[in-house]
Amino acid sequence: MRLSSQILRAGRGLALTLLWLWIGLFTQACQTKAMINEVMLPLAVVRKVILDHVPVGVIDESRNGRTITSDWFDPRDLDQPAEDKRIRARAVVTILNSRRPYAVDVKVEKQVKLRGQNKYRDEGLDRDLARAVGARLREALANRPADVNVIDDFRAF
Repeated sequence: MRLSSQILRAGRGLALTLLWLWIGLFTQACQTKAMINEVMLPLAVVRKVILDHVPVGVIDESRNGRTITSDWFDPRDLDQPAEDKRIRARAVVTILNSRRPYAVDVKVEKQVKLRGQNKYRDEGLDRDLARAVGARLREALANRPADVNVIDDFRAF
């Protein structure tokens, strides 16, 4: 009797462990955003890079300037506007942390136009497009000098 109850308890523990492992793997696999960590550039420079390199251009910006939303773009070509296309996407870029190092969170929302109507249906977040936009921003941030002050670079003597 004791042996069977011990086996039963061990089986429950194993089942709970496998359940938590599955939940952990599922949440990691379902991430729908891209994250750029350890950005050591000044906040003004990070904002400028994002404003310059977000697909198609900026349509909205939060009051504090940390959340930047791009205009609608074609998911197959990040530089092609897609205001009236059948499939369109837009990037929402958020600068996180109150001081350096900053983190940049990139999400891409996708919409599909309903047939015969001028309305769109939300398709949710697109992980692959978020990674593509994140890669573009990561490269732009890596290639940007930390100090863009021209006066400091000028040597009078």
